[in-house]
Amino acid sequence: MPRTSSRRPRDWTRDLGFAMALFGCGGDLSSSDAVGRLSVPSRADFPPVADAMQLSCGTLDCHGQVGRNLRLYGRYGLRLDPTYDPLTQQTSDAEYDASYASVVGLEPEAMSSVVQHHSGPDALAMVRKSRGTELHKGGQLVNPGDPLDSCMVGWLVGAPDATACNTFVNAPRPEPPKRGPDGG
Repeated sequence: MPRTSSRRPRDWTRDLGFAMALFGCGGDLSSSDAVGRLSVPSRADFPPVADAMQLSCGTLDCHGQVGRNLRLYGRYGLRLDPTYDPLTQQTSDAEYDASYASVVGLEPEAMSSVVQHHSGPDALAMVRKSRGTELHKGGQLVNPGDPLDSCMVGWLVGAPDATACNTFVNAPRPEPPKRGPDGG
């Protein structure tokens, strides 16, 4: 007879809270004889970056999926609360927190090296992939110095560029193709 487990499903919100507390406090992930602390970019400066990334990277067919290792939550794609209406309800603080944890947790050592200015932004796969210097299913999304690139890189190196983020978010988007009455 097969055994069934009486254990409850894992509560990922508790784990997310632990990770956020760890990163938010400067997260000393080391013992006293280890190399040192991991550094992360500012959570306070993250919302404009998340909004910009959400538009090009966080759609439901890309990093707005639960199956992706880099997940972006917010009004343009994946919602934490399934009752939130896409497009009409703003991204919640919990969604910014979840996106932040996903971004800073993807490559923590490389992220720390960039934040501490030991490495350039190209040390991170998210920068290489968006610039097209590493294979990316979504293709090249930016050129160095483009508003989205400046938005992400500025945040990573401690010089947030809200103007670049807002320029990208407020840029006109192409209209979707019009469909005829037969759907095609």
